[in-house]
Amino acid sequence: MKITSGKYKYRKLELPKGARPTTEKVREAVFSMVMPWLDGALVMDMFAGSGAMGLEALSRGADHCYFSELSRPGFKVLLSNIAGCEAGEECTVFNSDYTSAIERVAKLGITMDVVFMDPPYDKTEYYEDAMLLLQENNLLDEGSIVVAEHLYDNKLSDTYDNLHRIKEKRYGSIGVDVFIYEIEAESE
Repeated sequence: MKITSGKYKYRKLELPKGARPTTEKVREAVFSMVMPWLDGALVMDMFAGSGAMGLEALSRGADHCYFSELSRPGFKVLLSNIAGCEAGEECTVFNSDYTSAIERVAKLGITMDVVFMDPPYDKTEYYEDAMLLLQENNLLDEGSIVVAEHLYDNKLSDTYDNLHRIKEKRYGSIGVDVFIYEIEAESE
């Protein structure tokens, strides 16, 4: 597997043993959807695995990526891939679960422009939990997006509080949903 475009194009990425990486075809499609948000963006890659999504975002113009990967072997592969792209200056990496990573990033007082979420497909409860935690911890700002990859048959909700689905795509058995953070205008 390799980075498909940008300044790290053709850099090879290792895969954690037993990982289910996002295919290059799906990554290309996702990045064609999210390019308007990437220039100078702060990005979070939760459930990072190899780090392909976050590294691709950096390669295509994002300024910084916050990665979280719980598994120790996956974390080692992630660090190796970051080093292989010589992207260490642009990365903050947490060897923790997504809840801890969200809390740690929240303490920095910043908001994300783009969040990638690709949890183990059998952990369907993680989608709602993570989307609500991102909002509760003030990690999203008006116009921020969350990109969620899932099994297409495991449909996600249209909304999670102030996150509203704006795109839903199918790539074989894989679904990719894009949610935008919009604060409802209060009625007077």
